[in-house]
Amino acid sequence: MLRTPLLLLPLLVTGCGTVAPPSPAAAPVAEPRLPSSAVLALLPDGEYRRRFITDCTGCHQFGMAEAFPGGRARSESEWRGIVERMVSMAGPTSSFPVISGYRDAGETAAWLAGHLASPPVGYPSSPESRGTVEVTEFVYPHPADLPHDVGVDRDGHVVVTGMFTHRMLRLDPATGNWQEYPIPVEGANPRALEIDGAGDWWVLLGAANRVARYRPGTGEWTSWEIGMYGHSIRLDARGRAWFNGHFTRDPELIGYVEPATGGVRTYAVPSTAATRAGAGPIPYGLRIAADGTVWGTELQGNRLFRFDPATERFATWDLPTSASGPRRPEVARDGTLWIPQYGASAIASFEPVSERFTEYRLPIPAAAPYVIREGADGRLWIGTGAADAVLAYFPRESRFEVYPLPTAGALIRHLDVDPRTGDVWVAYGASPGIAPKVARLRPRH
Repeated sequence: MLRTPLLLLPLLVTGCGTVAPPSPAAAPVAEPRLPSSAVLALLPDGEYRRRFITDCTGCHQFGMAEAFPGGRARSESEWRGIVERMVSMAGPTSSFPVISGYRDAGETAAWLAGHLASPPVGYPSSPESRGTVEVTEFVYPHPADLPHDVGVDRDGHVVVTGMFTHRMLRLDPATGNWQEYPIPVEGANPRALEIDGAGDWWVLLGAANRVARYRPGTGEWTSWEIGMYGHSIRLDARGRAWFNGHFTRDPELIGYVEPATGGVRTYAVPSTAATRAGAGPIPYGLRIAADGTVWGTELQGNRLFRFDPATERFATWDLPTSASGPRRPEVARDGTLWIPQYGASAIASFEPVSERFTEYRLPIPAAAPYVIREGADGRLWIGTGAADAVLAYFPRESRFEVYPLPTAGALIRHLDVDPRTGDVWVAYGASPGIAPKVARLRPRH
């Protein structure tokens, strides 16, 4: 239903730098501008647009500068050259295959030229859904870095993965100061983060093919080789660190690190039609339910899967909308799965008992919802990749609120909710794109 082997490396690192950027300020939200969603909304809704959004907007936004440089429309030959270059860099035979095998340069160029003949003239949103929050932005100290994941520690400090600087950073919101933590692994490429109950940081090191743990109390790093470029990391109640192989295809793999022994165990996910078509599946989101069940999504495979570690059995479900682009889901406290459908500008709920999906369209067309996290009050916070906004969905009331961000080009990959205050923390930037920032959204009650 659519509703509107195994190497344990203990390492000790000392000496962390402190960076103090300009003092943060509560940022006023400017008058509506033209975000990337306004440009994407010019393209006809349907499966082709959904595939295009999933293929072509995950590293950077597709906005006015990309579509209408200097205010002019690009020619079909221009578009063909751009698409050919992007596919050579990130297509299925490249070293970082985030663009699917469905992408044909000539076809894509003709489609773009035909529908992007003139710039958009308005902001495609529902004004009645606009809510109010206090937004405070903090300037990230490395303009060329990509702050990929963000988490709030027990002291209310904000921990960020510096994907390109190969280090971790921590923000003290009270002072605006940043502390830097080098990672003692060559080409660490930190991309995913979870902070455990003891305050230790668990970090997925993508290009280094490792899972790492940092203990702030001692400054000790430990890392484990996992044999693949991982994407996401989550901890279960036994302290095992689960991961998925971002570009594993045949088979697609998930697994865990057992910290006590240094052992690594992997499991093969059942194949999908996307794998057979050479178009993915691109394992993506990973969550652990209260009962220990592992849930995952496939960005190009368009599937949700469940893995029971006790029985070692998988179950899979196709998303109800084709090419919807499921990214980072949430398991709510009541057990419901909430899935952001990046290409479809919708979110989907999945009830594990009835195995029933329900979809809800966002009030902003082509917003590219990227991540969902549940707040203590039950509202679902949604970070977007194209709308320069954070949204909230209130399940009991079946309604959305939209909170515009003051910075244009704010591509949000992760967010976290501080359980003590209810504050929502997001990090945004792009590759290439804007100078990155971290922002706090404080709900007004």
